[in-house]
Amino acid sequence: MKHYFKGEKLRKLRKSRGITAAELSAKMGFSQSYINHFETDRAVPNVNALGEILKYLGTDIPSFFGDELDPNKRTLLNTISQLSEEQIVLLTELLQSFSSSKK
Repeated sequence: MKHYFKGEKLRKLRKSRGITAAELSAKMGFSQSYINHFETDRAVPNVNALGEILKYLGTDIPSFFGDELDPNKRTLLNTISQLSEEQIVLLTELLQSFSSSKK
């Protein structure tokens, strides 16, 4: 499955703000190794975690992805970032049912 998350971009943003991985992990309640996994593309944060990280770094999901996504996908990401975990699970199930019905 293709994903658009780029860990190096997150690392550059964090460093440009003068924030260490230790500071970010402490603020977010993650281990430093978990942040490192995001920044080295060994893990992809869920949309809520990414939204919180980006908020702390002074930006948001649509701005982070900038020109990498078409406007509809940026709008969708922005909307999803406002949902609760339960709503995201339900939305994921709904979207997967669309994908399954195409087969």
